[in-house]
Parts: sequence; C-alpha cells; structure tokens
Amino acid sequence: MGFCTGNVLDASTKLPSAPDAVWMSQFLDCFSLHQITKILKKVYEAATPETNVYVLEPLWDKQHFEASSYSLMATSLYFTCIANGNSKMYRYEELVNAISEAGFELKTAHHNLGSNAYSLLVFRKK
Repeated sequence: MGFCTGNVLDASTKLPSAPDAVWMSQFLDCFSLHQITKILKKVYEAATPETNVYVLEPLWDKQHFEASSYSLMATSLYFTCIANGNSKMYRYEELVNAISEAGFELKTAHHNLGSNAYSLLVFRKK
C-alpha cells in the first residue's frame, strides 16, 4: 500500500504511475467542480485502464432521509460562505459529470452505505 502526499491543485504535482487503485474518501467535496475535474485529470494521467478509482462521498440527492439532504445542503452553505469559498456537497450527477470530464467512466455506484448514507462510486478510464 502506498500513499502520495502533495498539493493536488499544483500543476507540477505528479501522482505515482500505474496504481492498482485510487481512494478518495470525503475528499472531492472540498473542491469546486472545475477543481475536481483538474484533480481527476492528474489521476487519469497516472492511471492504467485497470486502475479502479473509488470515490466515497455523502451525496445530498442520494440520502435516505429528507432531513439528511437538508443537513448536507446546509453544510454546503457553510463551506461555500465561511470555510474555503468553493467546496460543497454535490448532487450525484454533478460529481459524476465532473469526473467523467477528466476521462473516466462510472462503472458502479452504491448508495446509502453505512449509518451516514454515503455513496461509493467506482470509475475507470474510458
């Protein structure tokens, strides 16, 4: 198992090549959709056609309870207005589209996982 540290938004940062898997848990919601695509383009450059890209996020439109959706939308307001100004909790389609723009294809999607109703999305190169 290997880990890679660095500033994923820095153009000079390169990810290790040919990983078996890339795991991003509650990570992409820290960035704007444009930044998500930019990050995933770096992953695309490093990945092989067999690399699985796992994305675990609490998607507000895939919540089991309506109150959970509202709570996530309120969290988005906090992050956008107070914390860093560009992150938010995304809808399923928004996130999938941003990742697809980087050259990936959604292979599987599992929703309402665990007590916090997370979604696990698995992507591979198109």
